[in-house]
Amino acid sequence: MVHRHGFLCATPMVTIGVGFQQSLGAGIFGGDGFLLQKVSGQGTAWLELSGELVMRDLQAGETLRVHPGHVGAFQSGVSFQITTVPGIKNVIFGGDGIFLAALTGPGRIWLQTLPIARLAHAIERYLPREASRKTVEGGVVGGIVGSILDNMK
Repeated sequence: MVHRHGFLCATPMVTIGVGFQQSLGAGIFGGDGFLLQKVSGQGTAWLELSGELVMRDLQAGETLRVHPGHVGAFQSGVSFQITTVPGIKNVIFGGDGIFLAALTGPGRIWLQTLPIARLAHAIERYLPREASRKTVEGGVVGGIVGSILDNMK
Protein backbone atom coordinates (compact mmCIF):
# COMPACT_ATOMS: atom_id res chain seq x y z
CA MET A 1 0.00 0.00 0.00
CA VAL A 2 1.39 3.39 -1.03
CA HIS A 3 0.28 6.98 -0.33
CA ARG A 4 -1.92 8.68 -2.94
CA HIS A 5 0.87 10.24 -5.03
CA GLY A 6 3.63 7.75 -4.26
CA PHE A 7 3.55 5.44 -7.29
CA LEU A 8 5.93 6.53 -10.07
CA CYS A 9 6.31 3.56 -12.43
CA ALA A 10 6.78 -0.20 -12.51
CA THR A 11 7.83 -3.16 -14.62
CA PRO A 12 5.03 -4.69 -16.76
CA MET A 13 3.88 -7.44 -14.35
CA VAL A 14 3.16 -4.97 -11.51
CA THR A 15 -0.43 -3.74 -11.15
CA ILE A 16 -1.80 -0.70 -9.35
CA GLY A 17 -5.28 0.02 -8.01
CA VAL A 18 -7.18 1.68 -5.17
CA GLY A 19 -6.33 -0.07 -1.93
CA PHE A 20 -8.05 2.09 0.70
CA GLN A 21 -10.34 5.08 0.52
CA GLN A 22 -12.02 6.94 3.34
CA SER A 23 -13.94 10.19 3.06
CA LEU A 24 -13.25 12.43 6.04
CA GLY A 25 -15.38 15.45 5.19
CA ALA A 26 -14.82 18.66 3.30
CA GLY A 27 -11.56 20.46 3.86
CA ILE A 28 -9.66 17.53 5.36
CA PHE A 29 -6.66 16.34 3.30
CA GLY A 30 -7.52 18.91 0.62
CA GLY A 31 -11.18 17.87 0.59
CA ASP A 32 -10.34 14.57 -1.13
CA GLY A 33 -10.54 12.22 1.83
CA PHE A 34 -7.75 9.70 2.30
CA LEU A 35 -6.63 7.38 -0.50
CA LEU A 36 -3.98 4.68 -0.72
CA GLN A 37 -2.79 2.88 -3.84
CA LYS A 38 -2.32 -0.90 -3.86
CA VAL A 39 0.77 -2.03 -5.73
CA SER A 40 0.97 -5.77 -6.37
CA GLY A 41 2.40 -8.37 -8.72
CA GLN A 42 5.84 -9.67 -9.60
CA GLY A 43 8.48 -7.11 -10.52
CA THR A 44 9.88 -3.76 -9.46
CA ALA A 45 7.97 -0.59 -8.59
CA TRP A 46 9.46 2.87 -8.04
CA LEU A 47 7.88 5.07 -5.38
CA GLU A 48 8.24 8.71 -4.36
CA LEU A 49 8.57 9.36 -0.64
CA SER A 50 9.47 12.87 0.50
CA GLY A 51 11.97 13.98 3.11
CA GLU A 52 13.80 11.37 5.08
CA LEU A 53 12.64 7.76 5.01
CA VAL A 54 11.87 6.05 8.32
CA MET A 55 11.48 2.29 8.01
CA ARG A 56 10.03 0.25 10.87
CA ASP A 57 9.12 -3.41 11.29
CA LEU A 58 6.00 -3.79 13.42
CA GLN A 59 5.52 -6.96 15.43
CA ALA A 60 2.15 -8.76 15.48
CA GLY A 61 -0.31 -6.56 17.39
CA GLU A 62 2.11 -3.62 17.69
CA THR A 63 0.44 -0.32 16.76
CA LEU A 64 2.03 2.93 15.68
CA ARG A 65 -0.08 6.10 15.39
CA VAL A 66 1.17 8.81 13.01
CA HIS A 67 -0.17 11.80 11.12
CA PRO A 68 -1.71 10.37 7.92
CA GLY A 69 0.44 12.60 5.71
CA HIS A 70 3.57 10.83 6.93
CA VAL A 71 2.39 7.38 5.85
CA GLY A 72 4.52 6.54 2.81
CA ALA A 73 3.94 2.84 2.28
CA PHE A 74 3.34 -0.39 4.17
CA GLN A 75 3.14 -4.12 3.53
CA SER A 76 -0.25 -5.75 3.02
CA GLY A 77 -0.05 -7.56 6.38
CA VAL A 78 -0.23 -4.23 8.22
CA SER A 79 -3.69 -3.13 9.31
CA PHE A 80 -4.48 0.53 8.54
CA GLN A 81 -7.21 2.62 10.12
CA ILE A 82 -7.87 6.36 10.34
CA THR A 83 -8.67 7.34 13.93
CA THR A 84 -9.41 10.61 15.69
CA VAL A 85 -7.57 12.23 18.56
CA PRO A 86 -10.06 12.41 21.45
CA GLY A 87 -10.88 15.64 23.27
CA ILE A 88 -13.00 18.70 22.55
CA LYS A 89 -9.94 21.00 22.31
CA ASN A 90 -8.50 18.81 19.54
CA VAL A 91 -11.78 18.92 17.62
CA ILE A 92 -12.04 22.72 17.87
CA PHE A 93 -8.39 23.67 17.34
CA GLY A 94 -6.90 20.60 15.66
CA GLY A 95 -7.61 21.13 11.95
CA ASP A 96 -6.42 18.02 10.11
CA GLY A 97 -4.33 17.26 13.22
CA ILE A 98 -7.35 15.57 14.82
CA PHE A 99 -6.83 12.51 12.60
CA LEU A 100 -4.18 9.84 13.08
CA ALA A 101 -3.34 6.76 11.06
CA ALA A 102 -3.17 3.64 13.22
CA LEU A 103 -0.81 1.08 11.66
CA THR A 104 -0.91 -2.34 13.34
CA GLY A 105 1.57 -5.14 12.60
CA PRO A 106 2.89 -7.50 11.59
CA GLY A 107 4.77 -6.00 8.70
CA ARG A 108 7.09 -3.28 7.46
CA ILE A 109 6.09 0.39 7.18
CA TRP A 110 7.84 3.30 5.48
CA LEU A 111 7.17 6.80 6.82
CA GLN A 112 8.07 10.04 5.04
CA THR A 113 9.28 12.92 7.17
CA LEU A 114 8.34 15.72 4.78
CA PRO A 115 5.20 15.14 2.68
CA ILE A 116 5.23 17.18 -0.52
CA ALA A 117 2.37 19.45 0.66
CA ARG A 118 4.37 20.42 3.76
CA LEU A 119 7.48 20.99 1.65
CA ALA A 120 5.58 23.34 -0.67
CA HIS A 121 4.16 25.19 2.33
CA ALA A 122 7.63 25.45 3.93
CA ILE A 123 9.31 26.99 0.86
CA GLU A 124 6.39 29.25 -0.05
CA ARG A 125 7.43 31.96 2.41
CA TYR A 126 10.86 32.21 0.77
CA LEU A 127 9.45 32.91 -2.68
CA PRO A 128 9.25 36.59 -3.66
CA ARG A 129 5.72 37.83 -4.41
CA GLU A 130 6.68 38.45 -8.01
CA ALA A 131 7.75 34.79 -8.37
CA SER A 132 4.25 33.63 -7.47
CA ARG A 133 3.03 34.55 -10.96
CA LYS A 134 5.94 32.65 -12.52
CA THR A 135 5.07 29.45 -10.64
CA VAL A 136 1.80 29.21 -12.55
CA GLU A 137 3.66 29.27 -15.87
CA GLY A 138 6.73 27.17 -15.09
CA GLY A 139 6.00 25.30 -11.88
CA VAL A 140 7.55 25.87 -8.47
CA VAL A 141 11.09 24.97 -9.59
CA GLY A 142 10.83 27.27 -12.62
CA GLY A 143 9.60 30.09 -10.38
CA ILE A 144 12.47 29.61 -7.92
CA VAL A 145 15.12 29.47 -10.66
CA GLY A 146 13.53 32.46 -12.40
CA SER A 147 13.53 34.55 -9.22
CA ILE A 148 17.17 33.67 -8.52
CA LEU A 149 18.14 34.72 -12.06
CA ASP A 150 16.09 37.93 -11.77
CA ASN A 151 17.88 38.82 -8.53
CA MET A 152 21.31 38.27 -10.14
CA LYS A 153 20.79 41.12 -12.65
